[in-house]
Amino acid sequence: MSSRSARREKLKQLKEARRTGKNINVVDSDEDDYREIYDEVDEETYREHKRNQLMNEDFIVDDNGEGYVDNGADDWDDASRPKYYSDEDDEEEIGSKKRRKKDGKATKVPKVSQIRNFFKPASGINEAKKKLETNIDDILDDFDDVTPKKRSVPQAFASKKSHNNNNNTNRKVKNTFNFSTSTTKKVETFNASSDYTMDFDNFDDQPSSPFKLNSEITPEVESKEDLEKENINPEPKKEVSPTPTEPKSEPTIQKEVQPEEDDDDDSDEDMIISRRPRAVAVKKTNLTTVSSVKATDPASAKPVYAKFANYTEKVDEKTIRDTSDSFKMFWFDYAESETSLLLFGKIMTKDGNLVSGVVKVEGLCRELYFLPREHPIIDGEEDTSEKVTTTDVLDEINPLLLEHYKLESIRAKPETKKYAFELADIPKEAEYLKVLFPFTTETNKNIMPSNLEGSTFRHVFGTNTNMFEAFVTQRNIMGPCWLEIKGGDFDKVQNISHCQVEVLVESPSNIIPIDQNAPAPPNLTVTAISVQTVLNAKSNHQEVVSVSLATYFDLPQDAPIPENLKPNDVFTLARPVGSVSFPPGLQQLADKEGFQLRTCPSEKVLLNALAAKIKSLDPDVYIGHRLENISLDVLVHRMHENNVMTWSALGRRNRKRWPYMINKNNSSYNNSLLIRDVFQGRMLCDIANEMGQSLTMKCQSWDLHEMYDVVCHKKHGPVEINYQNTGYAEDAHFFLMALKENEFNVKQTAEIAFTIQILSLSKQLTNIAGNAWSHTLSGTRAGRNEYILLHEFKRNNYIVPDKEDKTHKNTSYQQEARLENAEEDATTATSNKKPKYQGGLVFEPEKGLHKNYVLVMDFNSLYPSIIQEFNICFTTVDRDRFNVSHDENKDMPILPERDSQPGVLPRLLNTLVSRRREVKKLLKDPKNTPFQKAQYDIKQQALKLTANSMYGCLGYVNSRFYAKPLAMLVTNKGREILMDTRQLAESSSLRVVYGDTDSVMIDTGADSFADAIKIGEMFKVQVNERYRLLEIDIDNVFKKLLLHAKKKYAAMTVSINRSTNEESTSLEVKGLDMRRREYCQLSKDISTYVLMKILSDADPEAALIEIYDYLENMRNKIQANEITVDKYKINTKLSKDPNNYPNGKSMPQVQVALKLRNQGKVIKAGSVITYVITAPQNEEDKSTAAERARAIQDLLGKKNPHLKPDSTYYLEKQILAPVERLLERIEGVDMVRVATCLGMDTKRYIIRAKNNEVANGEILPMESNISDSERFRSSSYLVLKCKCGHTFRFGGIMASENYKVTFNGVSCSKCEYQFPPIKITSQLESMIRKHIALYYAGWLVCDDPACGISTRQISVYGKRCIGTSGRAMSCKGMMRYRYNDRQLYNQLLYFNSIFDAEKTKRGVLRPIKDALEESSGDQKSLPKLPSGQVDALVEQNRELFATCQEIVQKYLGECGRRYVNMGSIFDFMNV
Repeated sequence: MSSRSARREKLKQLKEARRTGKNINVVDSDEDDYREIYDEVDEETYREHKRNQLMNEDFIVDDNGEGYVDNGADDWDDASRPKYYSDEDDEEEIGSKKRRKKDGKATKVPKVSQIRNFFKPASGINEAKKKLETNIDDILDDFDDVTPKKRSVPQAFASKKSHNNNNNTNRKVKNTFNFSTSTTKKVETFNASSDYTMDFDNFDDQPSSPFKLNSEITPEVESKEDLEKENINPEPKKEVSPTPTEPKSEPTIQKEVQPEEDDDDDSDEDMIISRRPRAVAVKKTNLTTVSSVKATDPASAKPVYAKFANYTEKVDEKTIRDTSDSFKMFWFDYAESETSLLLFGKIMTKDGNLVSGVVKVEGLCRELYFLPREHPIIDGEEDTSEKVTTTDVLDEINPLLLEHYKLESIRAKPETKKYAFELADIPKEAEYLKVLFPFTTETNKNIMPSNLEGSTFRHVFGTNTNMFEAFVTQRNIMGPCWLEIKGGDFDKVQNISHCQVEVLVESPSNIIPIDQNAPAPPNLTVTAISVQTVLNAKSNHQEVVSVSLATYFDLPQDAPIPENLKPNDVFTLARPVGSVSFPPGLQQLADKEGFQLRTCPSEKVLLNALAAKIKSLDPDVYIGHRLENISLDVLVHRMHENNVMTWSALGRRNRKRWPYMINKNNSSYNNSLLIRDVFQGRMLCDIANEMGQSLTMKCQSWDLHEMYDVVCHKKHGPVEINYQNTGYAEDAHFFLMALKENEFNVKQTAEIAFTIQILSLSKQLTNIAGNAWSHTLSGTRAGRNEYILLHEFKRNNYIVPDKEDKTHKNTSYQQEARLENAEEDATTATSNKKPKYQGGLVFEPEKGLHKNYVLVMDFNSLYPSIIQEFNICFTTVDRDRFNVSHDENKDMPILPERDSQPGVLPRLLNTLVSRRREVKKLLKDPKNTPFQKAQYDIKQQALKLTANSMYGCLGYVNSRFYAKPLAMLVTNKGREILMDTRQLAESSSLRVVYGDTDSVMIDTGADSFADAIKIGEMFKVQVNERYRLLEIDIDNVFKKLLLHAKKKYAAMTVSINRSTNEESTSLEVKGLDMRRREYCQLSKDISTYVLMKILSDADPEAALIEIYDYLENMRNKIQANEITVDKYKINTKLSKDPNNYPNGKSMPQVQVALKLRNQGKVIKAGSVITYVITAPQNEEDKSTAAERARAIQDLLGKKNPHLKPDSTYYLEKQILAPVERLLERIEGVDMVRVATCLGMDTKRYIIRAKNNEVANGEILPMESNISDSERFRSSSYLVLKCKCGHTFRFGGIMASENYKVTFNGVSCSKCEYQFPPIKITSQLESMIRKHIALYYAGWLVCDDPACGISTRQISVYGKRCIGTSGRAMSCKGMMRYRYNDRQLYNQLLYFNSIFDAEKTKRGVLRPIKDALEESSGDQKSLPKLPSGQVDALVEQNRELFATCQEIVQKYLGECGRRYVNMGSIFDFMNV
């Protein structure tokens, strides 16, 4: 077949076969080859041919609007007709043909074979698929949109790789084409290399060719774009030397590099541009090799490709702009796509309309800052004879960066920057070498460590900056806003998204935020979504049964949304459950009741229909309840499991491949991040995540019906739905009821979101912080603080700290609070450990009932005010010495001078506070409409939340701006201010009964509201005149206050109605049992009644009698089951997976969680379990409370009538315990009577009270009812010394490794020496005298841990600390005796107890090793001595022990603490 005519003849036969579809064999023998039919050309020639064909030839003739486009591959099956959803089954078949046709090496075809047989799978499989997918056509017909056209895409590449390893790489042909934006038919572009690899643009990001080529575009442009990919496992790329078939590649590269210099906004005259040598500039042949690496990625073995219907008509460039070079876009979400950034939002057309759009931003660069050394390092030593300049640094890094990261050029220039963070060896201001480091595949894969050093530089900043951070900080973009975009190319990107407009911007410098005269923010399309699932018992996976959508169009961003707004579109999808078909008459019943239902025959059809519906609605925001953890998690994984090709319609990115590591078990990748990746371009608003919970603090379980009740004040009893019930497959009414519940859930969710204004508030927070709206909606408060500081320090010319990871550290010490350890020796207990770095000060409360008016005086925004008042900032406080030594005592930083220049942080806070003040002024304007008032209120809330959370970034260990010294300065000053306030109050004859961080409670002694307010106003003036910015104000007035413990109190709040001048009261409770979700509603109701009676104005005795009667009445109702079941439900949140609890069998919530999981419910860590403890079935039932725990749904229905709440459990555990704690400090209460009223056996209660250390109302000293191990925990041990030099702790008759007590006394275990009595008694008395001497030494210590000074001097101010200066100036702490009379008294009692025969027999002696020492030590605890042996040893040593006790009793008799002088107490009665 060497003759030219023969070749032409064969070619003609092939063309005819192609046209008619007939089979023909053109290979006569095995020696013949297809290569002899076709002419072989190199890649460049073929590319030029195809380019001319595309650009110049009108080869598409009358395609009838079906969007036909030549993709460079022969289509052997049904090429003349459009593709629909029903053609999904042909996808693999046609894709295989295309791959085989594009293979560069010929394949021998046997005479009996048909060409199509080489490219299609078994027909039986195809037929099965066709039957299933035909249902999708019916679904899509119901939508009022354009009929979708489908394209052919291959299903997998892994199976083909083994056939192509030895192919010639010189014949690689790549076809890249363009097509009209109005068509929905996609083009698949193949690289016809021997290993069947694809162009990255088509393989990863885009469903079609992303570029429109013309004669000016060089191969290098394609190379840059082709290397973009997403979500693939990064692996090293191979380098292939250039082939001689590309003689024009070198000048092409040179031409491409030049315009790159102007892409960045940093184009100063002093910018240095360094290029790679020309010899390595030719990179085109590397493209296919890189593709090969990608194609063989293990994670890509079974890729899933997208086939979707484009329901949104594309908009061309002429609609967006006319003669101008710019257009406007409001962005609200983003996605990072390997080397480029995608901005999603609304683009304004030239006639003022808004269309959805995506802008692909290229040319982004990291800003690296290399800190030069002072002198170069040569051969490991510093050469002080030479100075290092930034040019020297550039000379060192230039070849390394160009070679290692395969860059063509880098741009750099010297720049002076400031530094003010925690690395002590970084100068405050220096000249750095600024390098613009482009985001490429290589630079993203190999992140440079920050501790990288060279001979001319010693640190580098900015190496791990992500694209979004670089973009918003360099372009000063503060959250969602209008952008002016210049020089956009509307033709270079095609179908990378589901948006109407797609634009490529080659440089971020072409994007400018619009600050002045910006258009109003566009309205949003919001879709509420709810998913119902069922557990597949075989696979143990949740499957989707029903999805409901409620869509609201044109919702404002910054304005409040009406709570009762009706959705514009409501839609429910459902598929059969428990059967192959729906219950008879379901669709007719739904139509009759006006229920918008679309039935689907299978889960896969349902998911395809859902994707199509979302594509049609094109929502900007999803609203849901527990979206990421449950709803979307199940939805995404079921789409992946069912190979739903249209999955990318869930978001706005048009993708074929699922994100890397999706649905991988044991993945370290955060699953919620995977979900967000799928939904990029559409924001997720979860009303039950961290953000939603912060706006609904009154909720406890955050279940949907509870949030609906608390937020919207509407009741809705949730319907318990378990699709494993066969009734849903048989009864249409039953199934429709469940579907209606799902639809109502989406309406509930939307109403809650609109009521709490979560969208508008999160938008305002985002605009203040300058981060992404999606970040704020996910609840990342730390992230907001990080971005607002990034912007502020960037504007002030500071280098910001890198985001911390394993190679990037911002501090030179571990970010943990150091522990203060007491000096340890044989005579000291070692369990008294506490953190050195403390937060706010909390006063010890004066527990009990306070009947006078109590004022709550609160500092307004204490920590932000301290930062401003004392100018505490990274830039003003010198922390270098502390950051080197980490010694809080010696090198604690000091406050800056009062007249110093305000730092960045105080200025930022001042701006936020000032803005809020102005907004509040506008809020008070009487001319405001309700709409305006709501707008202003949202803005002032956002400003307040941001300002008050700024301190958190200083003390949060994982914060990028963590600065322990600054956090310590702020909290120390806060404690000092609170102590000053207490001292000022006490000097004014006011009693401070409690204080917490930023507030004090003052007992005014007044018995009227007016007198209390008058005292408060006077005290307010006294405090505020001490400070410039700090302000204290009256926060609340309590008529009565019951103080229980720190952070636990109940009070009757009083306020005055100004119009009627009448007092109104309300109950305020903080921290008590009734505020915890672990107590049922019945317990809370009873506790509320008891509190109302205690805090009322009624006579105390009468109030107690009413309480007794009420408790007895409630007991009778509980025992008679007269109270509704929902009052018994207990809510407990799981901190981990229920299977991971080691003691799960004894935990009711864990047992219920496991039962619910077996029923098909989605139970995870963080789930709130609602359960009831049921009564035993009979007297023989010995099951535990955990085993009898049942989900609340089990008791609400009629299927388990025998299940009833356990009255005994609830009376004892849920009611008596909290009521007892409320009443224990009330005068005159009889706790035994309380127990009797609740039906408890009196004897049983007395035993219980004794075990719980309750003294039944009697006034007893603390030592009388606690164990020796607790009572003497801080007492020193008796240390005996043997003649052999061995010292040991002696704790009486007990097991010990160091000594043993025999019938003849105490002996040393080391040398068997028997201690004579005189040796024991003399050492005992010597120890007693040492303790007495220590007591009389009178050492004082400051109670402020930040000071901790020890002295024997007393200040003239009494208890006030004299401080390090000795003048009571530097510290506001109170002085306490280091060793007081109580400690000495307990020490003597301890020495007496170890020789106590009766205590020894009962085995209640203090052990010689604390629990802390036993848990931290390696040795196992010794077994206890047998009781018989102990009794015998006690009797044999009774005389010795009595002698030792006499010595102790001699000193106890002289101790005044054990006696009370009754004469002095009643001396006032003498006449």
